Amino acid sequence: MMKRFFSALAAFSFAALSFAAGGTASAAPSDVRMYRLDCGHMTLGDLSVMSDEGLYKNRSYDIVMSCYLIKHGNDWVLWDTGLPKKYLAGPITEGSFTTKLDRTIVDQIGELGLRPDDIKYVAVSHSHFDHSGQVDDFPNATLIIQRAELEAMADTERASSHYIVGELFSSHVSGKDLKRVRVVDGDVDLFGDGTLTTIQTPGHTPGSMALLLKLDNAGYHVLSGDQWHFRENYERHQVPTWNYDHDETIASGKKLDAVIARTHAKLIIQHEPADNKKLPTAYGQERGRVEGRAGAEGPKEGR
Repeated sequence: MMKRFFSALAAFSFAALSFAAGGTASAAPSDVRMYRLDCGHMTLGDLSVMSDEGLYKNRSYDIVMSCYLIKHGNDWVLWDTGLPKKYLAGPITEGSFTTKLDRTIVDQIGELGLRPDDIKYVAVSHSHFDHSGQVDDFPNATLIIQRAELEAMADTERASSHYIVGELFSSHVSGKDLKRVRVVDGDVDLFGDGTLTTIQTPGHTPGSMALLLKLDNAGYHVLSGDQWHFRENYERHQVPTWNYDHDETIASGKKLDAVIARTHAKLIIQHEPADNKKLPTAYGQERGRVEGRAGAEGPKEGR
């Protein structure tokens, strides 16, 4: 089974390279805007799980699950897909985690007049259930994922012990079959214009990645994936107890810090409530201004 899976990955690499060749380094940068979607929230009842050095004992912390809707030219890109829909029935307590999903992504983009088929790309920072829970709601989008993450998912026994649920990708990954998947290796300029670049950050999972964006009128931003989970966790460079590899996590943190320093990027820690409160949402005051089938002009604020 594993052998067939890796054969499928090898066979798919040509298609992935062809996709990448669609853009060039000299391509004119597209108009790029980013908005936050509410993809759930969780209380970490035992914060010590966020430090393999034994910090944070007798503490709890509330985090958010954030997804990001990105407009790149005429294309809509979704970065991460939040919690699975079973958490709509929450709050659900599992171990020391108490988790709730208030609204689906489909419901939120519907306020913009967008349907699932309007999302052209779904990129996942990694395959944990709180980042990939609604992938299957976008079966016709192209999934963007690191090759190392697909390989980790194939090792189902170890994956399940690290909160990876391969079944959440059934619309795109089914055994050896890959449907509408762009497999990336390492740091990749996704559109060839320098506006969206994956930054590979192994350690949390083997194929974890962050996203470097260059936004109109707002400069560079980094979406952290799960390199860090909250500000103190970042400042002290702590490693969660369930990460695949401690040393790789530390090295990836240094790598991402270097990217942030080089580009003067604003870091958005995806689970940190304070970071996400500062970001615009694509609905509310922007409702009715998104480019859509009626030909309305796209949103102008929060760029």
